[in-house]
Amino acid sequence: MRFLLLAFVLGWNLAWAQYDLVVYGATPQGVTAAVAAAQEGLRVLLLEPGRGVGGVLTQGWLATLDLAKDQEGLLQGGLFRDFYRRIGQEASFHVKRAEEAFWAMLREAGVEVRLQASLDRVEVEAGRLTRVATPEGPVLAPYFVDASDTADLAFRAGASFTQGREDTGLDSRSMAATLVFRLEGVPWGAVFLALNYEGQVLRTGAGAWGRSGWGFASLVRGYLPSDPNRYALRGLNLARQDDGSLLVNALLLFGMEGADPLSLERIRREAALEAERVVAYLREKDPLLFGTARLAGVAPDLYLRESRHLKALYRLRADEVLLGRTFPDAVALGGYPLDGQAYFPGETPYLLGTPVPYGVPFRSLVPQELRNLLVVSQAAGFDSVAAFSARVVPLQMALGEAAGVAAALLRKAPQAGLGKVPLAGFPELAGSAPGLEALRKRLVQRGARLSSPERERVEADRPGYREAVALLRRGLFAGPYYLKGSLGLSEPILLGDFLANLEHYYRAKGPEERLRAVLKARELFRGELPRPSRRSVLNQIFQALGEGGLAGGDPVTRGEAALILYRLLP
Repeated sequence: MRFLLLAFVLGWNLAWAQYDLVVYGATPQGVTAAVAAAQEGLRVLLLEPGRGVGGVLTQGWLATLDLAKDQEGLLQGGLFRDFYRRIGQEASFHVKRAEEAFWAMLREAGVEVRLQASLDRVEVEAGRLTRVATPEGPVLAPYFVDASDTADLAFRAGASFTQGREDTGLDSRSMAATLVFRLEGVPWGAVFLALNYEGQVLRTGAGAWGRSGWGFASLVRGYLPSDPNRYALRGLNLARQDDGSLLVNALLLFGMEGADPLSLERIRREAALEAERVVAYLREKDPLLFGTARLAGVAPDLYLRESRHLKALYRLRADEVLLGRTFPDAVALGGYPLDGQAYFPGETPYLLGTPVPYGVPFRSLVPQELRNLLVVSQAAGFDSVAAFSARVVPLQMALGEAAGVAAALLRKAPQAGLGKVPLAGFPELAGSAPGLEALRKRLVQRGARLSSPERERVEADRPGYREAVALLRRGLFAGPYYLKGSLGLSEPILLGDFLANLEHYYRAKGPEERLRAVLKARELFRGELPRPSRRSVLNQIFQALGEGGLAGGDPVTRGEAALILYRLLP
């Protein structure tokens, strides 16, 4: 009677459906969560507010995977490796093939999928999400997984989050989003040669291999956007499609904080006009390569790198990522570089080093306030800087599989051999040694990787360690790719890395005159940016900033730089 009255008051369709697990968001990680749970015997419903499955890969046209490997191969196995095999085992892939692979995986597992299933209402009782209402009516389930890019279901259910990089104390901005666009009429052979030309490779780090290409940083540097506060053009990341067209990941969009779905669609349409300007610019500046280029469309959705970050039972930190920390409840391995996009137009991108393989704890998926919901996306329980690495699709797909298996384990707890351990919800599973052992064992049986032979270099006894870790957690301790699993405290600091830290801080906190001095230094000492910092050059910069000079001789180590930066950047 109570439910009938509630349904009458709220106008709900009484033809509700009961499932073992509801997954919200047909993103790559949403697909693996749904497929894994269905393979484990659950009745699963996958709800997607958009028009297709595959999320950023198929709707955002991000057609290049951010892969991470160790000496044993790919860090992610299980369902991700199945998907990787289906799309041809290349970093870049044909978008249509990826969409077909996702649909095949869902169909083979018996997952029910509903597209254009927006959230009308969400009901929570005693810390448990009990039902969600969609245009087709209410849906009930004992367990839920929020796999949406912005964790909208968890947010509406009462889970708490930080916004953007709020946890760093710099501001609450989010990394730039991207609108991927398609080019036709570009000669791939000529592009391939240009990107692999030795001078280009050495000067800018450009290159091409298989379907993938990256570079043209000097070409795009002169682009003037229609609105410099909203758009910027970065170096072109290219993914060649089966028809010869190129998907281009290069057009950055700023100021996306708090945008709702209607705003995102308006922003996408406006950015499509900017893409036309970009193509016209490329045709004019390099007619040999792009003179016959035609804009053949833009992605149906934006590529959102960042929005919220869950206040989970545990928040993964940047130093734990870089130094390769392992956790007793790790349910996936990550290893992609701490590689962040700009927060301001014209800002130097963030690169904080390359991790050795690290574990992602199950607790990072569990909201503090909800007992029967997991968050699996870039909005899960990662500090904003840790998310530079943890946000990438292969790792998220592995976490999705772990979430689906965890839901199945709880649903079938008596049959899982867990004895009298009460597992009333995900927080209880996160605190149960037998439960976590069963979860990890089942993931390994499914082909997941939960360990790596590679280990961090211990540096806790080095001068500057504490300061370097504090700076790293704020995104203010840049490091080159080759410093793997290390803060590199005894290594010389590159001038470009030192200036990047100053630039990132002063862009967020000011004052403007200090930022201008740093940007001028980048211009004047451009040739020295990839080289170890000379103390004489740093003293010139400090004089321009109104700071005292440095005593001693070269080199300036990263440990000494950490002590200096910690004092300069409160």
